[in-house]
Amino acid sequence: MTNEGQARSEADCRIRRTATAAAWLCTLVAAASIVTTFASLWIAADLTRVGMVEDGKDLVAAFFTTPAVRGSMTWVGGAPPYQVAGAVGSVLSFVAYLGATRVCQRVAGTGEVFSLDVVRGLRRASVFLILAAFVPGLLRLAGRAVSGAVASQLMVEAAFIPEGTAIIDGGMLALGALLFAICRMFEYGCILQRQDDELL
Repeated sequence: MTNEGQARSEADCRIRRTATAAAWLCTLVAAASIVTTFASLWIAADLTRVGMVEDGKDLVAAFFTTPAVRGSMTWVGGAPPYQVAGAVGSVLSFVAYLGATRVCQRVAGTGEVFSLDVVRGLRRASVFLILAAFVPGLLRLAGRAVSGAVASQLMVEAAFIPEGTAIIDGGMLALGALLFAICRMFEYGCILQRQDDELL
């Protein structure tokens, strides 16, 4: 085997190992996202139930006006509308990391990094990460508006967004934007790879 062939073989092994490790990492994050989704929905349902049983509210009023702090109890993540917003963000994150897992598994299996399938998969993941940065915050704002309207109609206190809640997740946005930029670089790599393959 020539030195160039040996170098390619070693690079291929490194790429496959790295892709396998990345696939496991993405799988763990996707699993954590789906667990967070179910936890948030369960808390939203539990808080709504508390509002209906203890306060005698109907379903809609309980959902939009039951606060996350009641006496000595505090439900992490805020009132039901904000729990649902968090669940939506977790679902978007799950879809992004599931897609990234599939891309990494493909690279681990084939050793091909610069392919259009890889670029498309990473681009989809980046779009879902960017959506996960914005959509939950917009839903929280909508939830606050509806909560205020329902509370004022019933003359009860509205369930406000918990302190320190960000409308835009800067970390998720930066990760999505970085991944999108990497996709553009990979597109150029695909062109070079195709030219290299044609020369062989």
